[in-house]
Formats: sequence, structure tokens, C-alpha cells
Amino acid sequence: MKASVDGKNEKEGRTDVCDAETNQQDKFSLVLDRQSGGDVGSAFRGYRRNVAVTWSPSALSRLHVATDCELIYRPGCLSAIASSSAPSHPSPKAPGQKLQGSIHLFVMRLALSAVLSLLGLAGLSAARSSTGDRVLVILEPQLAQDDYSKFWASLKERGYELTFKGPKDDTAKLFEYDEPQYDHLIMYAPSAKAFAESLSPRALLDAQFNGINTLYLLSPNISEINRDTFREYDLEFAERDSLLLDAFSHPPDVPLSTVLLPPPSTLVPNAAILSPSTLSAGPIVYPSGTVHSLGLNPYLVEVLHAPKTAYVGEERPLDADEAEVEAATSGKGAKEAILTGKKAALVSAMQTRDNARIGFVGSGAMLRDEYWGATVKGPDGRSHESSNAEFISDFTKWLFQETGVVKVISTTHHREGESAPLELYRIKDDLTYSMTVAAHYTTPNGTSYWGPWHADDVQMDFTMLDPHIRTALKEDKSVSPEVGTTYTAKFRAPDRHGVFKFVVEYWRPGWSYIRTSDTASVIPFRHDEYPRFIDGAWPFYTACFSMSFAFLLFCTIWVSTTADRTTGDKKKSE
Repeated sequence: MKASVDGKNEKEGRTDVCDAETNQQDKFSLVLDRQSGGDVGSAFRGYRRNVAVTWSPSALSRLHVATDCELIYRPGCLSAIASSSAPSHPSPKAPGQKLQGSIHLFVMRLALSAVLSLLGLAGLSAARSSTGDRVLVILEPQLAQDDYSKFWASLKERGYELTFKGPKDDTAKLFEYDEPQYDHLIMYAPSAKAFAESLSPRALLDAQFNGINTLYLLSPNISEINRDTFREYDLEFAERDSLLLDAFSHPPDVPLSTVLLPPPSTLVPNAAILSPSTLSAGPIVYPSGTVHSLGLNPYLVEVLHAPKTAYVGEERPLDADEAEVEAATSGKGAKEAILTGKKAALVSAMQTRDNARIGFVGSGAMLRDEYWGATVKGPDGRSHESSNAEFISDFTKWLFQETGVVKVISTTHHREGESAPLELYRIKDDLTYSMTVAAHYTTPNGTSYWGPWHADDVQMDFTMLDPHIRTALKEDKSVSPEVGTTYTAKFRAPDRHGVFKFVVEYWRPGWSYIRTSDTASVIPFRHDEYPRFIDGAWPFYTACFSMSFAFLLFCTIWVSTTADRTTGDKKKSE
């Protein structure tokens, strides 16, 4: 039985999913078809070939060519194709089979090799992100897409596929058939009061829990529904229409709300998020932006904050009544500003325990073309090149998981002097634990790769409920893995039996969260495995032998003395 085509004509060979159905003989038929009327690049990557794959769980067989379908690669289907190239065993002929035996297998292997070759070439031109290249952009109707053309162009140059939708567009589905349709999301709808069901706050939170990275671009005009959403992240934004103002750091002849942020004093140094060139670049232009405060959420990371001379206020002239009230309250009872200086966060980030990344930019206007690599005048009248482009590029690289991404390649543990891992270790065994970690890197020519990762603050816990041993993992330069860097720790198993775990948890701001765990049991010695004599018990051995010797000596002396007395008494009686 062939895969279903969702109610369409089977001869059209079109379907949205890669399905497999079971017939009564417990055999499967997999048909990889052309996606129906949509963006093929957003869901499929592959090689077109009129081939259908049919196999049995017990014996791969019945490879035949169908005339009205296409072989298209989709994540999750390649393994099924690869399995079909294994040696097959004879089975009864299927109805409609056109080619048989080795000819069928040869055709399938040719198709498989072509698929793998084209996929390898496509991977070279794919995005640099370690999670995917599909980006959904949600723009409010009043925002002009062309005003941010340089930002969109920079993403496309890095290999991303952008899809633009509105906040109320029902076709903007992040998931369909429980499969993600996009890998990243850019939400630029701060004042929207209603969203499509697939873009509702709950839908966005669910999508982020499932690994979709999200960038929120905001403005002072934030709707209440968005404020409630941001409170879920433990972020509190300034009141509506409140802007960041700075009378000492802004270009001449422009409003106070266009604040110049000097990178050395306003950026939070983090090697995983920001490059050294950005930290030493020109000022960042922050026009008409709002501010927020971070709560106690430990997963939040501050990236950019306001200068010490900035404050939050409304950029509008006061009328006579408001000026009188302002003058009357300007004494000791005047209301102090809620957020000033470094307390006012401008750009923040969050990374979940599942390594989904979320970014919050308080001024979406800083991405406009007029500030992207533009020349601005500082308060001193000197011209500087803005670093908005460098900062946003670094931030989106981290957010879309191009940088700051590490993963565990492999872990192993064994007894010293051996190489094979065991399920059971003896107490006081000398153990060796090794972990290979790789970091994700991108190159200027648009490719990415996994390479070595160096750190000096990684540790391992040998735990049973509570850590019994905690030791540092040090880079093992004697090992040269194919990918990544190997870290090793040597220790002695505790004198306690039970089920233990080798646990490594690495949680540093900006880097991917690493957690790996291996289980092994520690058992006591068998009754015949203990040493005959224990070194620490020699005082007891000595006491035992000395007491025995003293007892024998006493008995000998007592017996000999008693015999002499008996002989003397007999002589006297005679």
C-alpha cells in the first residue's frame, strides 16, 4: 500500500508529508513525493527521481520504480532511504512491480548516492546556523519592510530564507503536523493587540520550548498583551510612551531620544555573544527606544544597558499646568526616576535549558537603514561610524545559534589500564572519565563546521543522590579526536557501593547548556577478593599473637611450677 496523498489525485504525486502505512502482510511502502504547491525550499532539500521505496521489516525487498512520484529528501526520511540500500532477501513478487532483483537495488543505490551528493553540496551553501535557515518575520502593517532592507539583506547573505507575514495572518504557522515549519522567528509587532492563533503568546511559548529561536523587536508603544507575554520571561518594561533620554550623549540637532551608546561602557562583555571588534567599535545609535528591568530569572543575560547619564521620560513639551506641577514637586517630595543609568536594560537575551534562545531589543528602529553603518556626529561634533550593524550581526549570530554553540560528541569511562567501559566497578577502583566537546564555528565564505572548544572551568560529579566526588575536567592533549576537544578526569571510586552517575553540567551565560549523564554501579569486594592481611590491622594482629604467646608462656611456667611442688611434697611425705 502506498503512502496517502491527502485526498489528492495519486497520479499527481503530491503530498505534504513523508508517510508510511502498513498493509496486512506487515510490509511498508515509503513514497517521497513532491510537496504540494508551496515553498519546496522551506520543507524539502533533495534530488528529484521517480522512485518509490518498498520494504519489509524482516527482509528488505521489492524495490520497484513508480512512474508518478518524486524522491525528495526531508529530515527523518533519509534514514529510511539509507536502510533500503542494505542487502535484501528474496520475497514474493508484489503486484505492479516493474523491475526485480539486482537491477532494482542498483537503481536505488544510484538514487541514494545522488541524494547524498546533492545534499552535501547543498550543505555547503546552507545557512551558518547550527539549527536551520528558515526565518519567519512578523511585521506590523504600519512598518515598511524597505526601511530595514539592509538588515534583511544581511540575513540573506548569511544564507537565511525569510518569509514575511502579518500578526493576524492565519497562514503563519510555526508548526504543521507537529513538524516545525521555521527554525527562527522575528517578531516586530510591539503594538499589536491581537494575533493569529498560531502566533498567540501561548503558541510562541510552546514554539520556544520546542527549540524555535525568537527575536523580539520593540518600541515604546507596547500593547498590554505583549507586556503580559514579557512578564512570563520575568521582564518588566517601562510605561507606555516612555523613552530613553540622555541630554549628554546624543547627536547635535536631534531629539534627546536618539541616544548614542559608547560600546566600552554600555556593552556587557561576553565572548560567546559579542566579538572583540564590536566591543571596540564606534557608538551604537539607540533611537526612540524603551527600556526594561530584569527580574530574578537566572536564564536572562543583559547584553546592552543605558549610559549613566540616561533616564526614562516622555519626549514632549509640558504645558503650563504640567510645568507648574513639575515645579511644585521638584523639591524633596519629587518623584524619582524608576530606571536610570545601568539599571535600564536596552537589549537582553535568554537561553532555556533546552538551548532555545530568545532576544529582546528595546528599539527596533536601530535596525533601520539610516543607522545601519551610517556616520553620526557625537556630542563633541566629531563624526563616528555607528556600530549598529556590527552589534546586531553579532547578536543575531548568537541568537540564531551560529556562535556560542557547543555540544557533547561522546563520553566514556573505564578502569585505569583498560579502555572498555564497564557497568560494574569495584570500590576503590582507579577510574578515568573522558568527554569530547565540539564548538560551532562559521567562516567568512558562508560555511560552518564543528571544531575544538577550549575551557578551563568544566567539572564532573560522581554522584549518588549527592555528589561523592567532584573533580575538574582537564583538556587531554594526548588525544586527537576527529571533531572537538577531549577532557579527562581521573579519580578513585569511593568506598561505598551503589548506583552512581558520571554527571557533567556546564552552564555559563552565552554558551549552550551542557548536561550529560552516564550510569555505572560500584560494588563491594566479594568475600574471596579481600586481601589476606590488612595493613591497617597489624596492631590487632600483633596484640593477638602477643596474647597467645603470653598465654602459652604462662601455661608453661604454671605447669612446670606445679610439677616441682608436687615432687617436693611427695619427698616430704616419705
